[in-house]
Amino acid sequence: MVRKTEDPRVRLERLQAAADGDPAALPEALRAALRDPHPLTVARAAVLCGERLLYDLEGDLAAAFERLCPLPYKQDPQCMAKGALARALVALDCQDAALYRVGIRLRQPEPVWGGSVDTAVDLRSTCAMGLAQTRYPRALIDLVDLLADPEPRARAGAARALALVEPLAAEALLRCKAWFGDAEPEVVGECLAGLLQVAPEEAPGFVAGFLDGRDPLIREQAALALGASRLEPALDLLRERWDAEPFKRDQDRVLLRGAVLHRSEAAFAWLLEVVARGDPRIAAWLVEELAVYRSNARLAERLQVAVQTRDRPAVSEAWQRVWEAGGET
Repeated sequence: MVRKTEDPRVRLERLQAAADGDPAALPEALRAALRDPHPLTVARAAVLCGERLLYDLEGDLAAAFERLCPLPYKQDPQCMAKGALARALVALDCQDAALYRVGIRLRQPEPVWGGSVDTAVDLRSTCAMGLAQTRYPRALIDLVDLLADPEPRARAGAARALALVEPLAAEALLRCKAWFGDAEPEVVGECLAGLLQVAPEEAPGFVAGFLDGRDPLIREQAALALGASRLEPALDLLRERWDAEPFKRDQDRVLLRGAVLHRSEAAFAWLLEVVARGDPRIAAWLVEELAVYRSNARLAERLQVAVQTRDRPAVSEAWQRVWEAGGET
């Protein structure tokens, strides 16, 4: 354990000075930092290795990871060092499947008021991504096991990683998980997003089927996945659902939210049409949603024309508050 009298700030400052100095001297400084007993120093060194793509230090990163894995949580609270090491190894395209298989199973319970919390959840997700990019023949089996993890973030990480393996197998598994569902809608959303990635021609229709489900949270996940995919058929399916409802309900707004994520010219043209001609309440809401593109000068010009064409107080007020004044959305 690091002694309480040891202050890592001095070593962090020395490491940053090395990072800002002679590039030729940096690798040795990082090797020393990766052997440091304090997790903050190790974590910062790992971040630098990943950011600068220092492939020659892959072995040192792996050694640091292996050294830290069996230690008690007090020597790496919140998995700050192990998590940074795993992310750096993934960034360096490390092919050490054995290392990732250790990480994908690691749990680190840390005491909190009234019990404990597992702080290795994000680490397992990172190792799942790394494992999916290796040539390990049974990687798929480990990822399926992670789909049953008790932590929803780990299950979501498994779904993201599955999208990186052999496409047909990934499609089958992600469809199965989406059909069976999950206690957390975000996990289903990751499955739907992964399907659109691995099967862009076949998946849009399957994902659109979830727009008709009973659970509003799952409907939202489906709409967001379709929009974020940026696939042309996905946008067509969102608009078909919108046009099929003569009387728009608040729950139908998720279709527009998906279109906002699409970011295509066709999506913007549709959304501007809704602002210019749709229900005033929905138009005002949409003006606020589109504010994520406030820096897009061309869109701002077109949206202002649509708002002025509409000439409705609620819509104009939304424009002035969010776009002209730069207020919060």
